[in-house]
Amino acid sequence: MLGSSFGQSMSRHKKLKSVNLGIDVEDNGHGEDCKSTGIHFFPPLYAKRYRLAVETLTKYDIKSVIDFGCAECHFVKHLSSVPCLEAIALVDINKELLVSKQKTIAPELRHFIFKRKNPLHVSLLAGSAEETDSRVSHFEGVTMIELIEHLYPDVLQKVTHNVFGNIKPRLCLVTTPNSEFNVLFKNADPNKFRHWDHKFEWNQTEFKSWCEEICRRYNYIVEYTGVGLLPDKETHHLGYCSQAAVFCLNHQRVFSQSLSNEHFSLCYELIAEADYPFEKETCSLNERIDLEVKYCVQYLASSLRKENSGNDEGPVALQISRILNFPNIKSFCDEDAVRESLHRCEYQISDDQLIVYVPEEENDENDVNTEEDQCVAHQVCQDYEMHLESWD
Repeated sequence: MLGSSFGQSMSRHKKLKSVNLGIDVEDNGHGEDCKSTGIHFFPPLYAKRYRLAVETLTKYDIKSVIDFGCAECHFVKHLSSVPCLEAIALVDINKELLVSKQKTIAPELRHFIFKRKNPLHVSLLAGSAEETDSRVSHFEGVTMIELIEHLYPDVLQKVTHNVFGNIKPRLCLVTTPNSEFNVLFKNADPNKFRHWDHKFEWNQTEFKSWCEEICRRYNYIVEYTGVGLLPDKETHHLGYCSQAAVFCLNHQRVFSQSLSNEHFSLCYELIAEADYPFEKETCSLNERIDLEVKYCVQYLASSLRKENSGNDEGPVALQISRILNFPNIKSFCDEDAVRESLHRCEYQISDDQLIVYVPEEENDENDVNTEEDQCVAHQVCQDYEMHLESWD
């Protein structure tokens, strides 16, 4: 099982060990850009792969992702920029390597300066991609970037079944070298693999055959893409340097998260975990509702005063239903919640609960006394105006 242990822990940025075994284009920070290949990619190919993964996860609004074969954990620096992600599990079988790299997952200074809009929890786990840990069995996405070519066929079969048969992610991204591209490298024998640990390198047909079997057996649909396409169109028939497949589940999950977790145990070892800073809501839901309702009332009252008498003075009777036309209000509360808010703000409401009376002093400038309040008022009014325009 050496191939299983060593293959899954191959570093995506590890220095190359021997050019005698073939032209190495495995990631070493420059990887496919090394001079010995005669080909230079900018940005480097590993960065292009990470970018493809980030764009794919963002496109499909993935909230949680497992990165199998995370090795030195460089990918987390890119994953932390995906706004929709709330949980990242970095999994590798090489515990010693993970322990030495555990500080990599910690938030950087930039994350404290430019905070995320939502929470993000990152966990570093030592374990095999052949097994599913109950802590990640419900995750929506899986990435296997330049991993499968390091696995022996029997191990790859087990990993494939675990990912698509057990975890059943909503989305899975797989990248692997395209052997047809190797003829473009300065290599006396183009049939030699790019890296000494590769167990295979598939051409485009072989890769698609593997992907189609997954779709048939596990009910997925697949889209083919890749990175590292040369500008010379005469080479385009060779395909991408690194070919990729984006698998999407063809149906909704049958089991709930709580039920699916019962089928798995805690088979991974937690090495480290980190929580990233984010912009926390400082006020309660009722306080937020009250703030929004108050400014909606002020805006409507001011508009009606100008329409009716040409000035901002005098009491105004507003239909409560009009307040619900504001997108900011409609998005997180109903009419009953608006009435409760009006009572908390000490507005007078008609007996039939349909009208709110806004007194003349409601337009006092002291009611908007902070920069934050003014910004909220401006945004509420702007949203309302856009909402009205959408009905034109």
